Amino acid sequence: FLTSRYHFVATMGLVLSLTSCADTEFVMRPPAPERLPPAAAPPPQITESVINVPVRVDLSDFLDAANNPNLIPKRFDHWGSLSRHPKDVEYKYYAERDDFAIERAASHSGAVKESGLSLRDWWKDIELSGGSLFVSTPLRYKIGARSHAQGAESSAQCGDGSGWPRRATLIGSIAIGMTPDYGVSASLRGVTVHPIEPCQLRISDVDLQQTVNTALSDQVKGGFNNAVSRLNALSVKSRAEDVWTALRNPIQLEPDTWLLLNLDKVKHAGFSKDGQVVKDSLHITTHPVIVHGAEPPASSTALPQLETEAPSPDFRGVADIEADYSGRRPVVREFHVLADTQIDYRTLSETLSKQLRGRRIENKGNAITITGAGMFGLGNNQVLLRVEFTGDARGYVYLIGKPEINAMTQAVYLSGLRYDLGTTHLLQTTAPDWFNNAPFRETIAPEIVLGVTPMIDRIRDSLRTGLNRTLTPTVSMQGTVTSMQGIAVFSDLDALYVRTMSNGTLNVIASGEP
Repeated sequence: FLTSRYHFVATMGLVLSLTSCADTEFVMRPPAPERLPPAAAPPPQITESVINVPVRVDLSDFLDAANNPNLIPKRFDHWGSLSRHPKDVEYKYYAERDDFAIERAASHSGAVKESGLSLRDWWKDIELSGGSLFVSTPLRYKIGARSHAQGAESSAQCGDGSGWPRRATLIGSIAIGMTPDYGVSASLRGVTVHPIEPCQLRISDVDLQQTVNTALSDQVKGGFNNAVSRLNALSVKSRAEDVWTALRNPIQLEPDTWLLLNLDKVKHAGFSKDGQVVKDSLHITTHPVIVHGAEPPASSTALPQLETEAPSPDFRGVADIEADYSGRRPVVREFHVLADTQIDYRTLSETLSKQLRGRRIENKGNAITITGAGMFGLGNNQVLLRVEFTGDARGYVYLIGKPEINAMTQAVYLSGLRYDLGTTHLLQTTAPDWFNNAPFRETIAPEIVLGVTPMIDRIRDSLRTGLNRTLTPTVSMQGTVTSMQGIAVFSDLDALYVRTMSNGTLNVIASGEP
């Protein structure tokens, strides 16, 4: 009897113990939510990128013609024969010039102090002003005159004898531009003589300096027109076509990763000087993107017509040109690349599990411990979290949030984190009070921060390598990536996509002469 009574008490104790466990342990297993329709990726920012393409235009044929004494004399000898001015003044002059060089018009400011100093030393690689090309040469001269006004003879002379020579500069101003078909378009605007050491000769109210300046200019204009016609035979179309064809092809950055430049149009940005060569600066506007997958096809867009600006119809004075050149340098245009890089949910789930595993959540003497987590694409640009736990309650819950990126920290987080409908229903109907009021979301929300800096660094390094390479035997690229950052994030059903934008420059080097 005692033995039977002992077994009865033991059995009742075990039953009561099991009943107590069943009352305190809660199992949470909500049904998985249905996927929503996928949402379209956010439209890309319309950012125009520029590829700088300097194309060399050899002006040696033009300069050879300008320096040909059969076209433009080296000496202007009117010393042995007198010319007559309408105001009854006879005058004579002699001048001789050196070879012409492509120059900056503002260099005749009187600052040249030494005879024979080449004006080409006054500027290096400065953008030419307003579609104007200037050629100049040092000029040495002397002037003599006599007058018979009112029956009295008077004479004057400048730059002769011990005063020889007086110095001046002979300047040719040429309007230069490009045609829509990538040809050079040039015409002579005018020829002027700028005295560095003027002759102060006035007889019978005649300004002989200006009279001689005009006579010298008139003798040069015909030869200059002939030389300028050589410019109109030049073209950069072959170089532009080489560059355009090379840039149409996708550029491989990594296996299954490609840079598409998406060429748009070509603008004429101006000229710059390099000795006897002028650099014709072209700007190719593009909308570059990085794409993933198999190699995409090359663009079939043919070289478009060159967009040019109308040249200024008037010749500006030296003072205006000097102001225009002050502190002027070629403008650097930026090159941007847009990239959408995917991160698969398996990788995100592994990262999230490491961050959340072991987190303990307590409320009213009860506690649970997170054992794992998973991240999935729900659709409609939303992310689904499944967080697993054990302890005084066991199972899992589902939470939904929208991915966002913090521009300052370059980290992805989930905004508007909330329970899904199935989890909410169980919390409201069957979950114990302590679990329903436990700070579950408040605890895990700060931990759902996914850094994307390593991914951005990898894209930046890959892009830097891709922008510095030889594309063809005649076309190569030199690029920089000064910065790159994540600007947006969106969720697809199969992966999370981080959108990055890079800033930098891209120059194309086209070898050979057009």
